Amino acid sequence: MSPTHALAFGDLDGGAWGVAWSPSADGPLSIAVGAGADAEVLAATLAGGPEDREWRVDGDAIELVLSPSSQPAGEARSDALVGFDQLCRAGGRVALGNAEVEVAAPGWRGARDGRLELDRIESFRQIAAWFGPDEGLALVALRPRGARGQDADLVAASVLESRPAPRVDEPRLSTTYSAAGIPARAGLELWFEEPQGDDPHADDEHEGFPRRAAGEAIGAGIEWTAAGFALHAAPLRWHSRGQDGAGVYLLGRRV
Repeated sequence: MSPTHALAFGDLDGGAWGVAWSPSADGPLSIAVGAGADAEVLAATLAGGPEDREWRVDGDAIELVLSPSSQPAGEARSDALVGFDQLCRAGGRVALGNAEVEVAAPGWRGARDGRLELDRIESFRQIAAWFGPDEGLALVALRPRGARGQDADLVAASVLESRPAPRVDEPRLSTTYSAAGIPARAGLELWFEEPQGDDPHADDEHEGFPRRAAGEAIGAGIEWTAAGFALHAAPLRWHSRGQDGAGVYLLGRRV
């Protein structure tokens, strides 16, 4: 896959939200943003990079800085999904319609390092949820061309916590689609790798139990195209372990 970068931000208070996906770390970017009833796709430039540096999104109608707020995570069994996920803080401004909206929201960013070419992918799903500055979940699923269903998907997931969580060994994603074929609800079940011997990272909280989360779309979403994919993104309200959080579901289908 070409080196891909993705990002999202928003909260549950009805402020600005946004999501973007790019087949490169730096260069032109189309970013979907919304606030209240307004939603647009804005032209910008992405300056991405590794997990220890700020990312920037700059355009005539948008200026954002995404600063890391958690340690990165991301151990994938498939070479096609090597990369990282990380919680972040988005700050800046967005012009929507005749109004300028200040952005100060939690979010997520992730990167894959490009070991599987994009032209071999039929569709992808990128899911992220955040419940605090250092607590969240992320999943990416790639469906190769010619695959008959989700059994062939390449999937990787990360649990983002202040204390490093064990590697997610078996990530499961379920999606309920609307009559229009867009995601309306999603469920995550993330099973951790079994500890080996005296693993110092083993603990009772993670051992033998999956991390589960359920989310529902809280807006109509927005559609655009990028790098040969038709994209649909919507903000989600997530529920996990008695907490509510914000997040996003990004679906990409080859045009």
